[in-house]
Amino acid sequence: MSEGRRNPMRNTLTTAVGLHCITGTEHRHAGTGGPATRTGKALTALAVTALVAAACSGTASKPGGSGAGSGIGTGSGTEGAAGTGGDGLSKNGDGPSDQSVIELDDHEIVLTAGLVRFDACDALLDHLRSEAADRVGPWGFGDEPYFDDEPHVDMEMAEEPAAEAASAADAAEAPAESQADPVEGVDYSGTNVQEAGVDEADIIKTDGRRIFVMSGGRLEVVDAARREVLGSVRVVSGRSPELFLAGDSLLAIHNAADGGSEGPEAVIQRIRVRGGVPEIVETLRVEGAYVSARSVGATARVILRSQPELDFSFVFPSGNPDSKPIAEEANRSLILASTLEDWLPSYSLRSFGGPTSEGLLSPCDRVHAPTVFSGFGVTTVLSVPVAGPMEVASATSVLAPGDTVYASPESMYVSTTTWIDPHDTDVDWEQVRAEYRTNIHRFDISDPAGAVYTASGSVPGEIHNQFSLSEHGGHLRIVTTTGDRWSTDSESWVRVLAESDGRLAEVGSVGDIGRGERVQSVRFAGDIGYVVTFRQIDPFYTIDLSDPSDPRILGELKIPGFSSYLHPIGGGFVLGVGSDADDSGRVTGAKVSLFDVSDLADPQEVAVWTAPSGWNDIAWDHRAFLWWAPESVAVIPVTVDYGWSGAVVLEVADGTIEEKGRIAHLGQGAATGTSLDNCRELTAANIINNDDLSEDDYPAEDDAGIWDAGLWIAWNLLFEPENYPWLLLACDSGETGSRAGLVCEFVELTTEDAASIGRRFDFGAHEELWGCLDEHDAHATPVQRIVRSLVIGTELWTLSYPYRYSSDAGGSGRLQVNNLTTLEFLDEIDV
Repeated sequence: MSEGRRNPMRNTLTTAVGLHCITGTEHRHAGTGGPATRTGKALTALAVTALVAAACSGTASKPGGSGAGSGIGTGSGTEGAAGTGGDGLSKNGDGPSDQSVIELDDHEIVLTAGLVRFDACDALLDHLRSEAADRVGPWGFGDEPYFDDEPHVDMEMAEEPAAEAASAADAAEAPAESQADPVEGVDYSGTNVQEAGVDEADIIKTDGRRIFVMSGGRLEVVDAARREVLGSVRVVSGRSPELFLAGDSLLAIHNAADGGSEGPEAVIQRIRVRGGVPEIVETLRVEGAYVSARSVGATARVILRSQPELDFSFVFPSGNPDSKPIAEEANRSLILASTLEDWLPSYSLRSFGGPTSEGLLSPCDRVHAPTVFSGFGVTTVLSVPVAGPMEVASATSVLAPGDTVYASPESMYVSTTTWIDPHDTDVDWEQVRAEYRTNIHRFDISDPAGAVYTASGSVPGEIHNQFSLSEHGGHLRIVTTTGDRWSTDSESWVRVLAESDGRLAEVGSVGDIGRGERVQSVRFAGDIGYVVTFRQIDPFYTIDLSDPSDPRILGELKIPGFSSYLHPIGGGFVLGVGSDADDSGRVTGAKVSLFDVSDLADPQEVAVWTAPSGWNDIAWDHRAFLWWAPESVAVIPVTVDYGWSGAVVLEVADGTIEEKGRIAHLGQGAATGTSLDNCRELTAANIINNDDLSEDDYPAEDDAGIWDAGLWIAWNLLFEPENYPWLLLACDSGETGSRAGLVCEFVELTTEDAASIGRRFDFGAHEELWGCLDEHDAHATPVQRIVRSLVIGTELWTLSYPYRYSSDAGGSGRLQVNNLTTLEFLDEIDV
């Protein structure tokens, strides 16, 4: 992969004219065949050396030339297709050439409306240099200085090629596959997705026989019948790991962990499973952040976003006003000497046992720019087969930062944001919010070889999430809210767009939805749309979209609370998961509503389940919801006032909602004590540092904004012991904590939490923490938080991580098995 660019180790000094002179450093990737020298960086440094040197010595001089032409196409992957002549821009069949403009007095804010393609690398580089040079200032591309004086260490590049697996004898004893493979939706449940036929990456996948789960930086393979781990492999350390599954192959996708000299880096690893044992066969690293992914027909479409504007080693003025024009001139010279490697994301592809390839991710002829400038971000759609070798030549990039991703079996849509010049002090932000528009770009994904850009459009307002978009019958339906969403003047719309000559043009719309309210959830089902808005009450709207040119609101239902996720369950019913609220709009707990929509003109809420003081994460993570149609069962993770955390199992049938039971993960470490042990109790009397604690200052975080477990525990023991039900024990490593009449459980701590507890209590590095609760209230211990549920045969499997942690944040997961009908506990597996 190319030289690291984000947050380089910088040296800062104040010169006679008040310039902060900042220079980047060279970095080497371990395990990638040595340094990858970036010609563009070398030329960039040479282009500004004279100017900066003069400025730092107290004299000013102008740069000699713009540096145009230097470093063009010098790196791997920069060779574009044959030029088309002229300026190298291709507009025929590649998007509209118009633009949308909002007039704000004497100032114009221009929004993205279409894309053009570059057939030649020199034209692409000229475009990037020109746009950036027009906007760079004495502070670079921003209006506030930022100095990063802390040295950074390169991220560990080594992967673990060998799997840590069960013994060969165990693998040999794995049950033979039957003739008939399990069928998703009949024999087992898959990931809860928005569109049928479009898979979404997730932390857990199953094929009905095996369960694949990301936990503690590892991919674990579990045999569902034997309820045991067959094998595991460590993946590159990262955040928010997600999986795709196809046969015996998986893709693991995540953002690499912080701590390196580079900025955001996405990692995609192809993993092969043999006899239950996984092994990494390919690792692709890409500059930028992983946004989202979809898979159709075992081809994954991965959305990546990079921010090259943060990577330049600008010089900043300080103090002396004469330094500002010098800094601006130096920064402009830096931009004019930039290369494609400075602007486009690069990649490194390593095959196990094979060579490493590097270069720019997208060829020049697959890079598109908005018809008007829309910011410095780069959004890339990368097509990767789940079960085959990775090819990067299929990547397509847009020179605009991508936000929301939606996909149908044939199309992928990416929304991009509006560019507002930070140097412009005349922007009327109130009017910007009132006149905001959402820009949508369509990519054809019908060909597994790659995504092809086809059209763009712009609609007034902002979208809520991916469920605000839906493609049906050749039309894109989109729900947006216009006006300032925080004011009483807001209004939501459903607009219908159709593709024509490279444009997504509006063919129909209907408004007057939830005036003065915010959209909470949207769901489309064929020709029908459902929209929920909320400020004080929940209007639930039904919308007829059978005629794309004339969408109509059919019905409206006003009820307390709101649904943040909607799930059609058939039979004329829609299940809504969200929050309960009183008449003033104050949220009071978790709520599940059953809507009867058999008469679209008169929708009714026919059944309700609530959990006072409870909440769930489904509003922002719909994959946590499970609907198992064969048994008419919904499984919803819920936390109640930090006192109970688990999953609620609801039977939804015949217009009713009945709670079948609740599942909590107490863990294998849970032990009911009948006699005293040698563990020490940690009570208020054991606090060794409480000078900074105040009863009037509830400590959720420390002064740096970081969660401090020891601080929180100490405060509760001192000031609210009646509301803190746990007895804490400090036990020697390997000792089982217990107390008479209490249920005690081992508490898994991160290094940071253990240190914070040690600062407040006499808690040694060799000790382990156990938490105990009255046996009658043991079910209420929020030790593990359930995040996923799935059905295999007659069993309900649930996945949890330590409370407040996830699969990538230091905690290992736990799988628990219950009987689907009786909810009887069957087994649990630590992964």
